[in-house]
Amino acid sequence: MPTINSIPYENAEGLNKYLYDNYAFTESIDSTITKTGFLRNKIFEFSMETGVSENSVCLTNYNYNYFNPLYAEAVWKCYMSDMDNCLAFFGFKDTLAEPTYDMVESHAGFIVYEGKLYASVGDGNDQQRVEIIGIDMRRVQEYKIEYNRFYVKPLPAVESALGLPAYPTTFPGIIREWVEISQLSNYPPKNQVHYIMQYITNIKNNLDKRIIFNRFIYKEVYAD
Repeated sequence: MPTINSIPYENAEGLNKYLYDNYAFTESIDSTITKTGFLRNKIFEFSMETGVSENSVCLTNYNYNYFNPLYAEAVWKCYMSDMDNCLAFFGFKDTLAEPTYDMVESHAGFIVYEGKLYASVGDGNDQQRVEIIGIDMRRVQEYKIEYNRFYVKPLPAVESALGLPAYPTTFPGIIREWVEISQLSNYPPKNQVHYIMQYITNIKNNLDKRIIFNRFIYKEVYAD
């Protein structure tokens, strides 16, 4: 599979498909909500929440399975209220069934389970899953998937770690770069037709869990 950056294009018009979504309009996003789960959205903020009842679900997806995990890249900018006592997923997925921690269904995505973040792929028969160490999803980060390659663009360290004065008059230059955190080659997605899905459920009572998306970007090169 060619990496998207190796295929020259001048701008978005040079791609097969391009989507930049800051959630100003959500008519093309479907949702499945159970128990006390709920969804609230406004421009730049798409908040998926469970409420307090155990096993409440908030699942969203673009309403057509026309996303290609083999010849595209997908980027999410998001953060969570808490990583413990929940299962969350965002990525490419073959069907609209609820994701699970150990799913083998064809997919490429990020999974949060019981306080840990994972990169996961499946081909319909087997799953490959790797824990990602050192990423705190309570802070806003960017996450990218290219086929079976997973990246994070972490935000800069907190101000105290940057050594900034209490009332700075100048600011240091801060460069944010994509960091490849895993390449899962065993069981990549099986075809070019998947949904883009976001999902969260809580696994204990009286715990409201939230995952908030600020932006989604999709770029697909020509695959014929």
